Amino acid sequence: MKPVRYITSFRKLILTEPILGSVELMPGIKITNDPEVKARFLTEECRAAIGQIECAHFEREPNFVFGEFEIEEMKDLPPDPFLIVILSWIDLLLKNAWLLKDHIMQCDAAFLRVEMPDRTAWTKNYLASLVSFSDGYALTGGDIQMSIDELKSWAKTTDLVEEYLSKVDSSPSRFMMEKGYKRSGRAMQFVVAARRAQDLAFKIANYCSAFETLFTTDATELAHKLSERVAFFLGKRGEDRRKVFALAKNAYNVRSKLVHGDTLKQNQIDSLPALSTDCDNALRKILWEIFHSDELKKIFDAHNDAIEDYFATLILGP
Repeated sequence: MKPVRYITSFRKLILTEPILGSVELMPGIKITNDPEVKARFLTEECRAAIGQIECAHFEREPNFVFGEFEIEEMKDLPPDPFLIVILSWIDLLLKNAWLLKDHIMQCDAAFLRVEMPDRTAWTKNYLASLVSFSDGYALTGGDIQMSIDELKSWAKTTDLVEEYLSKVDSSPSRFMMEKGYKRSGRAMQFVVAARRAQDLAFKIANYCSAFETLFTTDATELAHKLSERVAFFLGKRGEDRRKVFALAKNAYNVRSKLVHGDTLKQNQIDSLPALSTDCDNALRKILWEIFHSDELKKIFDAHNDAIEDYFATLILGP
């Protein structure tokens, strides 16, 4: 094995078929359920370093995530910050998994082993953020399943999204209100904020901000114009335009009441889980379409005139 390696696992993820070897999710991050691969990493040395409880956890988990590097690939970083870099890659993976399906996957604690000239160093760190399903459900159950083909689709989608956002200087590491930050990257940031919000009203408000980032260029008749544009965009892709229009209007009503300190009636509160889930599903379809279309990326991430022209043609005709 290489002198630098780490191990972790993804909670709430079940792999539906045996993997011989591993599947690469992105460079430096592989996933498996192959017992032989696990045994190669969960050695007696590992057990002594990370503890019996942690080792037993990794042995039980239905997936195992790992990576191996040459010492030169650490770029002179000490073990602690290098592990943080790896965790930031995993954070991107979990963010982009949302484009495939709603999920509450979390990364377990990660352990890094480095063979240094004078000693073997071990370090530990973890991602602290907690996400919930679009309907607010978060604490128990909620496992999602993925096949090998879905893992490969996850890897391909992550590569597609992150390569594009990096190319247009709109990655999550950059402040999204800086000049030049693209709409698609900013919308993804609002989706991340929505998924991390535990209160459904805040979740819906962040979904509305994602809609607004993509579909509006000014504040004139904001709720109506946005609802109309979302309805026509998804209507062209097989959705019922009237239902989508009502969805966006209802979501904006909740957002407006939240930010202006108003309250909701009980029947409105009862409808929030379904409303939030519908917003989440709509945004997933919209962003999937945008990231997988060079034409749509060019339109949505261009200047306001391109968006105005696109929707004028879509709604009114050529």
